[in-house]
Amino acid sequence: MTRRPFLRLCVAGAVFPSVWQAGAAAAQDYPSRPVRLVNGFAPGGAVDALSRAVGELLAKKLAQPVVVENRPGAAGAIAAEAVARSTADGYTLGVLDVGALVVNPVLKTNLPYASERDFAFIGPLVRVPLVLVVHPSLAAKSLPELVDKLRSSPGQFSYGSAGIGSPLHLAMEAFKRASNTFVVHIPYRGAAPAEQDVLAGRVAMMVIDYNTAVAHLRSGALVAVAAGTSSRMPGLPTVPTFAESGYPTVQAMPWLGLVAPAATPQGVITRATAALRSVMADGDARMRIEQLGFVPMLGQGEDLAALVRDDRNATRILVRELKISLD
Repeated sequence: MTRRPFLRLCVAGAVFPSVWQAGAAAAQDYPSRPVRLVNGFAPGGAVDALSRAVGELLAKKLAQPVVVENRPGAAGAIAAEAVARSTADGYTLGVLDVGALVVNPVLKTNLPYASERDFAFIGPLVRVPLVLVVHPSLAAKSLPELVDKLRSSPGQFSYGSAGIGSPLHLAMEAFKRASNTFVVHIPYRGAAPAEQDVLAGRVAMMVIDYNTAVAHLRSGALVAVAAGTSSRMPGLPTVPTFAESGYPTVQAMPWLGLVAPAATPQGVITRATAALRSVMADGDARMRIEQLGFVPMLGQGEDLAALVRDDRNATRILVRELKISLD
């Protein structure tokens, strides 16, 4: 070996420990200032309330303020891009859902981010129970009654969704396929306007977040005919699941997870994951989240990565069979 390459190796060996030590020091001091928590939903909605509750709980564990920033639009893509392009120091985290991390990458070819490449996964947050609701004028009090009506009048009824490719859309299409029924899809720019048209009777039905529909279910303005959960929901004990009604392949329970930019130091990710797990293991915190209509999850980055991978594969199959595209 010549002297010059040897010197280069010595210089490299001197630099790498310094870089590692700087990263380790940053992780040890993390966080030393407020953390920004980006979500892709409008202020005042259920996910916004969840983000603020999680932010408040994380702030207690991290001993620093956590400030929620709403970046709605493009089915979560705006928020996802904002997180992916942020400085990878742990001071920008993202509350992203299955739409942003799974459905968008499957349906869109021109996304400005890639789920596996651009994010470090901190852990899953919650599952979102979905229910199939109908307007009372439809006079269907159960899923079998609804299926009978749809089969006897194919194409005569319509359903609303939060937009093409949204979890609400895909869940309803999965049910249509399983039940061999034809219902006209009317996509909206978000769940709220779709819900308003179902409440007004202009659209017959939709799959919707339980936490959004619960007040209307209690008042009788909407009727729940099936729950997308694996077992009956405590808030809807008389409403069977899709599986109980004869459709075991239909489950509608999307999720949200906590992520950071991909190059965030591992020590920072470990610290954030520990804080998140501590929140989700706390009984009072779980109760608070459940009262918002969500099902808390307890896991770490590997669990969220597995959700992204498995749901991406299942979504690819579904959209290919249904010929759904956003491009």
